[in-house]
Amino acid sequence: MKYLWRLALCASVLISCEVRTGTPVPEQSAVRTPLELVRVLAKTNEAAVPSVITGIEDYPQEIRAILERGYIVFGMTAADQKPFFYKDEATGELIGLDVEIGYEIANFLGVQAVFNRDAASFDGVVLKVVSKEVDVALSKLSRTLRRNALVRFTDPYITFRQALLINRLELAKVSSEDDLPRYIKQFKGALAIIKNSSYVGYAESNFPLAVKKTYDTWPECIDALFAGEVLAVYRDEGEILIINETRKDSGIMMKPVFISDKQDPIAMAVSYDAPHLQEWLNVFLKDYILRNGSELTPAKLVKRHYAGNGGK
Repeated sequence: MKYLWRLALCASVLISCEVRTGTPVPEQSAVRTPLELVRVLAKTNEAAVPSVITGIEDYPQEIRAILERGYIVFGMTAADQKPFFYKDEATGELIGLDVEIGYEIANFLGVQAVFNRDAASFDGVVLKVVSKEVDVALSKLSRTLRRNALVRFTDPYITFRQALLINRLELAKVSSEDDLPRYIKQFKGALAIIKNSSYVGYAESNFPLAVKKTYDTWPECIDALFAGEVLAVYRDEGEILIINETRKDSGIMMKPVFISDKQDPIAMAVSYDAPHLQEWLNVFLKDYILRNGSELTPAKLVKRHYAGNGGK
């Protein structure tokens, strides 16, 4: 009996979405651009009617609260994290992978999607969940053991390799290409990382001999690298691919290093008081990945959201 509500919820939200819109949830490939896809999802969301779902009183408290209030709040950082969430340059509309996922979750539940971008950092988004200012952290959020002590994480919806981008000229002074794997393992140079991000902890564990320099934003980390203030920047492979895509001088000046045995799983997070919401989101993600998984790679995300970028 205890599993009946789960089956009922999945069935009812799927049926309510179909009855209300008459249109299946669009896949990424069904529209041409990220802006077009978000507009389709947002238009569907405008018609969200939670009252279509019957028997709300039978659902677990955390899900019933969302259905009764008629909206779900997603927490994101104040700073854009392209291609996950960012403002379209031409229109100012919020677009990106996490925005698409948020709208699909809201549309399945039949509630309005609200995006809270008050958090100044990734750790700040986690604290928004702890304080219950947001229902779900959906913010290109790395799943770490430290954060998992505060919140419940879903299964990852994308997993990156960790990566470095290193100044080629400075690297040549201290290591040869053949000796690079050993040099990386014993990295002692100045390393730029984002303050209050998962990579602060990753750097302590993986590069204990490095000189860690934290910056408030990722652009500041990149500027420090190209200005020669640090030997390398440290983040996920997607961000390194973006630098190579958007800076014409990167290929000449910098060397990317992708660390195959160090991963960065990206997942959603909910309150420890919301185990049923966590479980429902995991079921949602299985369906989402089944429909869109072929597009959920770092290279394809960068290509899709940076198409036509002429670089600096």
